[in-house]
Amino acid sequence: MSKTKLVTFSILISTLLSLLALGQQPPAQQVHSPEELAGLMRAKLASSQKVVEGLMAKDFDLIRRGGVEMSKVCDATQWHASDDQVYAHYRGELRRTAKRLILLAEEKNLDGAAYTYMHSLTTCISCHDYCRDVLHLASQGPALKVAPIPVTDEETGTVRQRAIRQ
Repeated sequence: MSKTKLVTFSILISTLLSLLALGQQPPAQQVHSPEELAGLMRAKLASSQKVVEGLMAKDFDLIRRGGVEMSKVCDATQWHASDDQVYAHYRGELRRTAKRLILLAEEKNLDGAAYTYMHSLTTCISCHDYCRDVLHLASQGPALKVAPIPVTDEETGTVRQRAIRQ
């Protein structure tokens, strides 16, 4: 993703999250470019990872934050193929699941949150199967990028970065 597109995308997400934080409903926006769609998918993945981390640590605040972020991404955008009924079903199901995760975290219901998270995961997998195999939205392979990972030098104990392909 070019630097200009990254800055534009960051401003868009910041604006949407600011509007949501103020309790205002932002206008729904159609995602047009693959970079924007990939950014939204990464945002959903990051929120999902917060939920998993919260489940592992029994940290209900983290589960709730992940659910809130997932809900904001669902509410703030109209993704590709929004006129497709099956796709709209998956999208709506993810939105309902995110709201349920928030409620279960507030109730400190770990089993319910875990079950709901597993349901959200199967919904995501099914949606991606549908988008890839029926709508052909993901016909291209993933763009590989270099991601730094921390590595501890066993002799000195210092942490350094090592790049791997993801």
